[in-house]
Amino acid sequence: MYKVISILTLIFFLNSCNESFTKLPEQETYDEELLKFIIPNKSVEYWQVDYVYGFSPKKIFSKGNAELAKQIPIPEVRTGNGFFSGCQPSYCNYRILYLKNKFWYYVQDTEELSNFIAEIDNEKEAFLIARINDYDIDSRSSKGNDYGYKLKVNKYVSCPESKEAFIVSVQKNRTLSKVKDLGYYYKSKNCIVY
Repeated sequence: MYKVISILTLIFFLNSCNESFTKLPEQETYDEELLKFIIPNKSVEYWQVDYVYGFSPKKIFSKGNAELAKQIPIPEVRTGNGFFSGCQPSYCNYRILYLKNKFWYYVQDTEELSNFIAEIDNEKEAFLIARINDYDIDSRSSKGNDYGYKLKVNKYVSCPESKEAFIVSVQKNRTLSKVKDLGYYYKSKNCIVY
């Protein structure tokens, strides 16, 4: 019995040492694409992702009962907040508008986004949790772009420009933990100013 347990433990250990990761295709690494793969709570009847440039929202994706959504007036949005902001010198971000139990709600920050994702159902949601925790996807290198619930991601710094690789683990309850620091794989003395 002891030999069988030892052999099984060894096989498990050897398999865990040989973890394999699959690179996400570049077109699937953008925030807009990752957001489309959210599987919200079943009580969400309709939801849409808006891209907000300046203060002008544009619907880029929607899912659910659009007819029901037309029957209930949309509340006023809170002032220009959103998540995954950028676009210097202008301002852009994303927000989610959703209908649940006949009431409209907005997702306008990363904490609300994490709650909207609820339980992790796929690798795209796992990447979103990593993004919420300041990790990025490097579409050009497998050192900072692989998926599974254990993700190979990177942290990007623009001045001086550098990329550092990590392996993180994302649990179904949205808990993220850093498993391993893989070190810097790109460093320069240049500063990238947006």
